[in-house]
Parts: sequence; structure tokens; C-alpha cells
Amino acid sequence: MKVEQEIRDVLNRYKTVAVVGLSADPSKYSHIVAKHLQSKGWHIIPVNPNVVEALGEKSYKSLLDLPENLQKEVEVVDIFRRPEDVSPIVDQAIQLKERNGKPYVVWMQLKIVNEEAAAQARKAGLTVVMDRCMKMEIERLEREEDPELEEIRARRTKELTAKTKEQKPLGGAPITVDDAHFDETVQKYPLMLIDCWADWCGPCRMIEPTIAELAEDYIGQVIVGKLNVDENPQTATRFSILSIPTVLIMKNGVEVDRIIGAVPKHLIEEKLKKYV
Repeated sequence: MKVEQEIRDVLNRYKTVAVVGLSADPSKYSHIVAKHLQSKGWHIIPVNPNVVEALGEKSYKSLLDLPENLQKEVEVVDIFRRPEDVSPIVDQAIQLKERNGKPYVVWMQLKIVNEEAAAQARKAGLTVVMDRCMKMEIERLEREEDPELEEIRARRTKELTAKTKEQKPLGGAPITVDDAHFDETVQKYPLMLIDCWADWCGPCRMIEPTIAELAEDYIGQVIVGKLNVDENPQTATRFSILSIPTVLIMKNGVEVDRIIGAVPKHLIEEKLKKYV
């Protein structure tokens, strides 16, 4: 079975997920993904020894510490841990399956790959998904299942792009910012919001739609830029970008604020509105 079809089956068939490594911090990648799943009707079961509660649900130390009734409900184990820490989690998932017939799926999030643990899970009859984001896959399936909506979005983007060519200042779509023209760009526009990102960064992908929405929402007020830190190390070093995504707010060429992490849109707007 193709991976895409396997993912489709998992997301359409199951609705109870134990999120291993779920953080209570709203800016963390695990929290954003789990919150999205919850909004789509999934039952979230937090598993993190360092968290008491997340997203209104009690957190448990490990899969084996779940109450018996919850052990019998878990269908998917979604893992937010380093690849080298995955094997013990998979071992616990296998124990639960042997005991209760569930879970059915072990899902390792973006950049999490452990082939040995995956082989053990498959041997025990579990479906395995690696290096994929559940939130992004749900959104992808929604786009595929609603081509009319995707066509509307594409048309709207095209219209906005055409419209912004006639506007001064520009707006409506993020512009590319680079080392060679950074100072020139930030001094050209009175207020800029610059998304510092990289291709390999999962949280950067998570926040990308939010950045695009902000560019549309603040046409004529804020210019939104995108700075690839891998391709523009000088600017990244100059502004001490140690974690991505980092969003810089620049006013008259000077940094006045920054937001670190894939935070919800309203948190970015709270800071941005101070300077509009």
C-alpha cells in the first residue's frame, strides 16, 4: 500500500491518539499539532512525565501508566521524541497491542525516523508512519477532498498578487529577504514582519500559513518578508537567530520585537498591533 493511501486510511479510520511528548506550552510544535487534532474531533491523551495537564486532558507518565480504560481506547500513538528515544515507546505500544488489540498505529512526527523501532512495530502488526506531521497530512487531505476550495484559494492568491503590484507600499504576499539587500529592504518599508525559517524545519512549515494570512490581513500596513536562514547566514548571525521559526518585527529598519516558535496567529498579532 502506498504511504499516502496508508496515511489517508489512518486519518479517516481512527480518532483516539496518545500524544507522547505533548507539551503544555502553546508555542511548542507538539501542542500545536495536538490542538489541531482536537479541533478536528480527535480524543487527545497526553503522555509526558513532566506535564500534569495539556489541552484540558490529564497527562500520564507513559503509555503503560494509562488507566486500563484508556489503554483500550488508544488507536494511534503519535511520538514527539528524539529518534533515539523512540524504541522504548514502541515497545510499550506493542505491549498494549498484545494486551488489548490496540493501538493500531505508531506515528513518528517530522524528522523522527527509527527504522529498527519501525521494524519491531510492523512485526507486531502495527502500521508505522515516519517523518510526517499529522496536522499537515490532515490539511493535505482536506485540500485534496475539496478541490473547489483549493481552486478558490488559488484564484484569491492570484488576485491578491495582481492587486499588490498596483499598491504602494506592497502587501498581500510575503516577499523574499536576503543578506545582500536586507538593510535596503527594512529601511524601505516603515514596518516589516520577517519570518526567519528553513526548509528542514517542521515548526516553520506549521507557521507558514499564518505568515501568509498576516500578509493578506495587513495589506498597506505591514510588509511581510521571508528570510531563509540557511541561505542567509550573515543576517541570521547578526540578529542571533538561534531557534526557528523566529519572527522579527522591524520598524524603520530597527528590530522592535521578536516572536520565537510556531505560536498561534493571535499571539503574533498582539505584538504586531503595538506598532501598526
